[in-house]
Amino acid sequence: MIRGEEFLHLADQYAQGQTEADWRSAVSRAYYAAFHVAREFMSDLGFTTPRADQAHAFLWRRLGNCGHVPLALAGSRLNQLRGERNRADYDLNVDLAWKDSQAAVKSAALIIATLQALSNEDRQLATEAMKTYERDVLREPTWRNRPR
Repeated sequence: MIRGEEFLHLADQYAQGQTEADWRSAVSRAYYAAFHVAREFMSDLGFTTPRADQAHAFLWRRLGNCGHVPLALAGSRLNQLRGERNRADYDLNVDLAWKDSQAAVKSAALIIATLQALSNEDRQLATEAMKTYERDVLREPTWRNRPR
């Protein structure tokens, strides 16, 4: 089974490429590296991330409303990186430069590092804040009382 972090290694390889196709692939793989790590992070906290297109907003909204500034910033970066991924994958008539691929890989690495460095205490506090956000704001609770 592959882990999200493996996409980051692939993104870095593509970012060292010589063509715009390489750089676009780097942006896409960088986003999905961060996306899958964030999805696993949320699952570990006990949240059920939906499948398909809804998963993207699910992640950044909850991370962005967790009450922990570095984690909220990671959520914002994840949303920005998705926008870059959409541009890389769908807007072929707009040039994408080598530096854009480098920035995407760096952003994904920062998101992943933030998620992985969170202390147990901060994870618990963020979980409670996200549960409250789901219940009171979204009115869509997905947290289950059995985190992985």
